[in-house]
Amino acid sequence: MCIFRSVPFALAALFVAACSHASQAPEFETGARIAGPLAYGDCVEARRRAALKPDLEVERLPAPVAMKPAPFQSTPESALRKNGSAEIKIDVVIDTLGRADLRTFKVVKVSNKWFTDNVHGVIGKWTFTPALLAGCKVARVYHFMSSVPARTSSIR
Repeated sequence: MCIFRSVPFALAALFVAACSHASQAPEFETGARIAGPLAYGDCVEARRRAALKPDLEVERLPAPVAMKPAPFQSTPESALRKNGSAEIKIDVVIDTLGRADLRTFKVVKVSNKWFTDNVHGVIGKWTFTPALLAGCKVARVYHFMSSVPARTSSIR
């Protein structure tokens, strides 16, 4: 009999969860959704879609043309983990002119703050090919990832 007493609570919890999930998708509440195929050359619509979803599927992803200055020059030993490894993953939007919009700089994962500061300091100086959607340049998230593997032990 205990199972039947908990059913109304489970249904209520499921209803609340479903309602709260729907409120996390504002593009559907406002009516601004990405729908249907995109005509080649419709740059107004391509840019609108890119603004709604900066990580949308595109014909060409943004890519670095010149990574100058290079990252991780003179990495201090203290920035590495005890085993010598390190990693950084960041996201940043590359605009239609091929520049990183540092206002969108977001750290996804980092092993030491030194890497965050270093990448933030250099990525804004790099040039990129912008993303293409329907033949139009659009702003798109660029995922930067780099890692240093752990040192291997020389003792066997």
